[in-house]
Amino acid sequence: MTIRVNGAELALDQKEGASLGEVLAAADELLEKAGTVIVALRVDGAEVDAESYGAVARRLVAEVAAVDIRAEDSSEIRMRAIRSFLELLARAKAVCENDQAETLWAELRAKVREAREGFGGLFPADELSFVRLFDELLERYGDQPDQGARIELSAQAGRISAFFGERLAELYDPRREMMTAASLFESRASELADIPILLQTGKEDQAMKVVLYFIEVFNKVIRVLPELRKAGIDTSAVSIGGVALPDFYGSFNDVLRELIGAFERKDAVLIGDLAEYEVLPRMREFFAAMREALPGS
Repeated sequence: MTIRVNGAELALDQKEGASLGEVLAAADELLEKAGTVIVALRVDGAEVDAESYGAVARRLVAEVAAVDIRAEDSSEIRMRAIRSFLELLARAKAVCENDQAETLWAELRAKVREAREGFGGLFPADELSFVRLFDELLERYGDQPDQGARIELSAQAGRISAFFGERLAELYDPRREMMTAASLFESRASELADIPILLQTGKEDQAMKVVLYFIEVFNKVIRVLPELRKAGIDTSAVSIGGVALPDFYGSFNDVLRELIGAFERKDAVLIGDLAEYEVLPRMREFFAAMREALPGS
């Protein structure tokens, strides 16, 4: 059986007696690792859709002559999906401000529901939660939302737009967004060293907010790193304090988990030590290494 991806033949092990579904699953895994997503499938010239896939997948490889797969870059697909949703949010804000727009609410609700269902497999859980939130708000207020509902919908549309705008920027220009993360860190780095003082003066909530801020900065880093690799930057070659990036990432995650655990136990001494002597220097070393690896960003 010949397997072609976007017209180029794909060399893939095909075990005797294997089903087409098993081979396609292996191809899908291989393409996913390469940062692409299967968007169309033809078997022996016949297009395969969601309804017919089950029967096709049960066929034996020996019964099939050719499989043609069309795959697209996963980041490009996500960018299109995000742009589409941002357009919906912009339209929602416009409808909220238009007193004569009652006839548009049903259409808007239908399009947001379509986005929720269609983008479910493209968005990670945190992004999908915002799509669901807006869909549920529209459903709650129906076709004739009052002024208070319109104000809330407009505000939520603005907040969600800002969230997705950042995610779009991370996909579009990961170099710049990594440097943005570095700037976010540097702008408040001194606050990590101040955590022991906050705890000693009974300001636990403020100390926790500082920790969560830096965890969010590191979460941004985690999202951007795969996009840097897709952009041709060998992030695995980056060394932080003599430690390879994958090993640094694993050890730093352990530190963050220990820090959260210390907060749960209200261990002020350990919190202060981890923030000042583990998190702060490690993040400084990480962003210094990133600046060296991404000159001109």
